Amino acid sequence: MTAASRAGSLAAIGRGVEVLVIGGGITGAGVALDAASRGYRVGLVEQADYAGGTSSRSTKLVHGGIRYLPQGHLALVREGLRERGRLLRLAPHLVHPLSFIVPLYAGLRRPLGVWIPSFLRPFAPLGIRVGLAAYDLFARDPALHHQTMSRAQVERQVPDLKPDGLRGALVYYDARADDVRLTHAVLATARAHGAATCNYAAVRALRRDGDRIAGAAVEDRLTGRSFEVSARFVVNATGIWGEQIAALDPKPEFRIRHSKGSHLVLRPGAVAHKEAIVIPETDDGRLAFIVPWAGRHVLGTTDDAYDGDLSSPLVTGGDVDYLLDHANRYLRRPLGSGDVTGAFAGIRPLVASASGPTSVMGRDHHVAVSPGGLISIVGGKLTGYRAMAEDTVDAIAARDGTRRPCRTADLPLAGGAGLEQARAALAAAGLAPDQQVHLLESYGAASLDVLALMKAEPALAGRLVAGFAATAAEVVYACRAEQASMLTDCMFLRTRLAVLDAGAADAAVETVASLMAAELGWDAAEVCRQREFYEEQRERESSWKISRAL
Repeated sequence: MTAASRAGSLAAIGRGVEVLVIGGGITGAGVALDAASRGYRVGLVEQADYAGGTSSRSTKLVHGGIRYLPQGHLALVREGLRERGRLLRLAPHLVHPLSFIVPLYAGLRRPLGVWIPSFLRPFAPLGIRVGLAAYDLFARDPALHHQTMSRAQVERQVPDLKPDGLRGALVYYDARADDVRLTHAVLATARAHGAATCNYAAVRALRRDGDRIAGAAVEDRLTGRSFEVSARFVVNATGIWGEQIAALDPKPEFRIRHSKGSHLVLRPGAVAHKEAIVIPETDDGRLAFIVPWAGRHVLGTTDDAYDGDLSSPLVTGGDVDYLLDHANRYLRRPLGSGDVTGAFAGIRPLVASASGPTSVMGRDHHVAVSPGGLISIVGGKLTGYRAMAEDTVDAIAARDGTRRPCRTADLPLAGGAGLEQARAALAAAGLAPDQQVHLLESYGAASLDVLALMKAEPALAGRLVAGFAATAAEVVYACRAEQASMLTDCMFLRTRLAVLDAGAADAAVETVASLMAAELGWDAAEVCRQREFYEEQRERESSWKISRAL
């Protein structure tokens, strides 16, 4: 795909589709893939860049949801573990098993978020083991069953943990994945099945044929041009913006409560272990983790009701203090703000079927059909995107009166086939080991396309900044194959440099801007505008430093 294909995608969507998907996060991408693989003519539009919202701001996990087990959300856990197993099989380049260590300390009052009366606290490890046994039963994967660790084993394997009061640990398994790369793999697979997708294309109104919704008015935000799209079915897969889109018809059939989850990115070496650690308890019953990601660790997450700007959720100084304080209760070497190289917050869209704190609400999804026929998929979480998409397209098929069975349960995602060939080619190219791993785990077999760019222009094999595996070729690839259109697309969403380390991002931004200018035809004035927009966003994302200092 070339840069011009964005215009081609817009033109294809403008000619009319059978299914128009609004939203280019993981859910919308999943719906586009499911519908296209069933034979529907599909168009997808996204108001910003793909995965620019919640789908890039997760804890980087594909998981069943251990926190929902004691809350009684058994169906949600069962579905999450089933989908986790499928993704491990269908996207082996992107989704990898990850062990989680649950340290057991004497006197825990809220292990895994469950308050325990004092007379039962000595039996807390047994209760956790019973819960993990249920988790294993739902997962049906003997290779990922939980295990026990003695105190001596924990001290050897995870020396970061404080030894005082440590009784041992339990180990269970989930999986890790880069949320943005997973979204792009689903989009690429959808395009391979004929879907047309376009970013920076915002729906401004719904188009009607009598009482029936028959398409939408779309604005190309890069050119300002507006056009109408005819469609037999329109799907609202906009996540946290679901109510706003549903209100175009004219009243939502559901309510969404928003919850903010904040995360901190820790510098290399701040913690030494390779496994994920579960913070065994918090004062308010939330669940937090220290998770390895991109050569660093992510500490998160919080869970707070949110009614602020959906387009710009920010980590506050209070969020930083909360996460550092709870982690430091169990770490031998305390973490400080100097260990934090980045921070990000995401908004969860929770279907408002319950009152009370958002931290005890489940992540169930719901398909709602408005009187005019707008199909909204709301709630859910990243791990369950495929099941959410299946239910959504099942609703389309029911209204269509046809029998088009879902195919995605066994459909490999783009880049998953040919991994050994790609691994051998990357090794033969002489790239550093960390670059080989990075490219393979980001693109899978499509890393051969990135490698081809390097061979055609050897300078593109260079790192964008020392200490990070991201290469110049990936910026070119993002422009040519993934419709990267703004400097922030590459800085925050493709290379992730601005998320991992703001200082490193600043060191690389000139190189990235030059590469994108050459690909997209930016003149000096446009480069300056792009730089200013990037700096504004970087300052917003770093505002926690100011609020914490006050």
